[in-house]
Amino acid sequence: MVNTNRPLEGIRVIDLTRFVSGAYTGTLLAMLGADVIKVEVPTEGDPYRNQGTAFVDGESALFTALNVGKRSVMLDLRSADGLSALEALLATADVFIENGRPGSLKKLGLDSASVTARHPNIVYGSISGYGQHGADAGRGGFDLILQAEGGLMSVTGEPDSGPVKVGVPVLDIGSAVSCALGIVAALYRRTANDGTGAVVSSSLLEFAVSTFSSIAPAHFVNGDVPGRIGSHSPTFAPYGAYRASDGHIVLAGAGSEDLWHRLCEAIEARELLEDSRFTTNADRVGHLEDLIAELEFRFVRHNRTYWIAKLSEFGVPAAEVRDLGQVLASAQVEALGQVQVDPAHPGGQKIIGAPIQIDGPLPFPGPAPRLGEHTDQVLAELHVLKRP
Repeated sequence: MVNTNRPLEGIRVIDLTRFVSGAYTGTLLAMLGADVIKVEVPTEGDPYRNQGTAFVDGESALFTALNVGKRSVMLDLRSADGLSALEALLATADVFIENGRPGSLKKLGLDSASVTARHPNIVYGSISGYGQHGADAGRGGFDLILQAEGGLMSVTGEPDSGPVKVGVPVLDIGSAVSCALGIVAALYRRTANDGTGAVVSSSLLEFAVSTFSSIAPAHFVNGDVPGRIGSHSPTFAPYGAYRASDGHIVLAGAGSEDLWHRLCEAIEARELLEDSRFTTNADRVGHLEDLIAELEFRFVRHNRTYWIAKLSEFGVPAAEVRDLGQVLASAQVEALGQVQVDPAHPGGQKIIGAPIQIDGPLPFPGPAPRLGEHTDQVLAELHVLKRP
């Protein structure tokens, strides 16, 4: 019987990826129960094995976090034997994933057209910086590069701060989730139809553009091009971050005029309701700097705990701005089971679990593999007697 919260159990994935976006795609599939076989080149393997600022037992914690639940096979794809072994693996696979530059695998016969011609049942997944077609398709793309060219840096930061990148590799993670979603959809279609696979692709640029889904309509209608908007909304007010006596809170007090009235009651600033600068949402947006000054003048009188309790009492959505340590230690994150501990690791190494639940939290997928740890095991499964 298939474990209900390991829905991809029985699916085999050949993972020829490196770096964040590709590696995280494979990890999501492993978290969902797939047998993910990570193919690495001899000697150094995935570059992330030796990168980052934290190491556990000589292994990069960055690599470990991005590759849990996989098996590692070392193959020299510059040799005929290595390619032959990979071909044998592909013959047993349901999914093949890669994140090389478009066209870079063609000389090895591992591009989507070649692989799907030989193995029509395979779902072929690709992640790239700029997509598989177009004038920029051949360019390499890292998260920072696409945050710039995908528009995110143009709207991030304060108006006078200069361009600011998002503090996490949001495009790497987002394109990985998109690719994994496409792969699962293609597997469903394969099962529902005639068993034929598909070519799935995602890119950092496409995900970057998708993040503007709630902002682009104003551009399409009015030609509006937003600039850096900082921690406040260009459309609603009050909706942003405000200083309290011991840090910042965020306030979503613009959902309705009723919320604005309740906010003024909560902070004992009923006089703002009579101020013509703040009569409507449009007025408040038009006088945003004045509004921020008026609200912060009151918020700095008390700490965040006081204000969160007070605003909650009046039904005004608000939250404190937390750092990573506070987030990971929070009761809610603990309740969701998003921080998982490797039960086999002597130090209890922790990872961030999948951002989805199926009949509860997905189980720990297993540790990240040592370089080539499963070469003999996997090749023996293919009746190969020695390493290529």
